[in-house]
Amino acid sequence: MSAKEELTPGTLNDDDFEELWTVITVSKREYQLSKNQARLVQEAMARGDRGAIVFQTFTIAIPYITDFYRERRFLKDSKTLPGRATEAPYEPVSPEKYQEFREKVDKIFNKQVSKTKQP
Repeated sequence: MSAKEELTPGTLNDDDFEELWTVITVSKREYQLSKNQARLVQEAMARGDRGAIVFQTFTIAIPYITDFYRERRFLKDSKTLPGRATEAPYEPVSPEKYQEFREKVDKIFNKQVSKTKQP
């Protein structure tokens, strides 16, 4: 462990994240890859391999890859906040309720303004 890691105990490193990668081939086939699968493809492309990478359920031929990109990066389940700690989804106020609120505020504000104008 480095001195920098000791001073910043709450920081996240690359192992705390999971990634979803996409590979698109010439035939417009789209493959979803995990972070480890994507690393294998990256290494093979960097070495200049001209063969195919065989996974358990599919094969990707390296010369036929047209697009290769990361789609998402997210925290692993062990690092995410529990459901009760996240914010509730935003629900906008209905126009009727907003109008009522606006009229109420205007009444209060107008009373205060009229009192300050008559010294």
